[in-house]
Amino acid sequence: MSRKSLILGASSFVGRHLVEQMGPAGLIGTFNSTPIPNGRHFDSTTMSLNDVIVDWDEIGSAVILMGDTQPDSCIADTERSRAVNITGIVRVIDELHKRSVPIVFTSTEFVFDGTQGDYTEADTVNPVLLYGVQKLEIERYLETVGGTFTVLRLAKVYGLSRDDGTLFTGMHDAVRTENLIRCAADQRFSPVYVGDVVAAIIAAINGRLGGTYHVAGPEAKSRLECLELMISAMHEREPVSTKIEPCSIHDFDLPEPRPVDVSMRSDKLVDDLGIRLVSPVEACKKICSDYMLMA
Repeated sequence: MSRKSLILGASSFVGRHLVEQMGPAGLIGTFNSTPIPNGRHFDSTTMSLNDVIVDWDEIGSAVILMGDTQPDSCIADTERSRAVNITGIVRVIDELHKRSVPIVFTSTEFVFDGTQGDYTEADTVNPVLLYGVQKLEIERYLETVGGTFTVLRLAKVYGLSRDDGTLFTGMHDAVRTENLIRCAADQRFSPVYVGDVVAAIIAAINGRLGGTYHVAGPEAKSRLECLELMISAMHEREPVSTKIEPCSIHDFDLPEPRPVDVSMRSDKLVDDLGIRLVSPVEACKKICSDYMLMA
């Protein structure tokens, strides 16, 4: 019998792309508040995996994508975010570990404090955002319980599809509709294409990865530099008149101070898989090309 992957949080941005790439025959996908085709409803705070898994023998791996992944939301309701990001996921890990199911867990760049940048897997973690603290707690719990697992620390994930609301498509729309854009010049990260994230997850599912990996784009950029790349790509095809006002990330009214530089290096991932990661320049050019075709 061909075994399937259990995708917990298949309705998430990454989850939807993963399901599309893997195909429905090879997986069981769950959702909580956002229904998906052929998905099974699962609330980790109130339900057991036995409520959605009929035959455990058909489960060959599990990918944990579910949770509250918005830092502002996590700090706004700390009790709820802990229930979702810690208590529920620990319960899920225990159920999977009991049945020796290999686990792929997606963590975050925010396990770092942002004082250094260009972080590798060997660098010391020190989260300053509650969201990062919660993700790190799960990383350490996986290390404690043992078994077969892979932790993928994701950088800021973006897509290329029109209106997907991610980094570069959002910037493209803003440049077209706004006269002035305030943009942080000091916030630095390594934006990663969702297709590269999906490739890393599938590799982990297939047993090609184990332990902790950074899944980040090939170049570290400030938010302002990302915007300038998009404007440059747009300018090759159409006039751009939007004015840019550089500022600090600390100028925005955020519930928690953001770490300034959480850029990560993916050398370990690239070396182990032999893959080439999509660059921000390529992403911007692709988005502009597709928008012009659909205009």
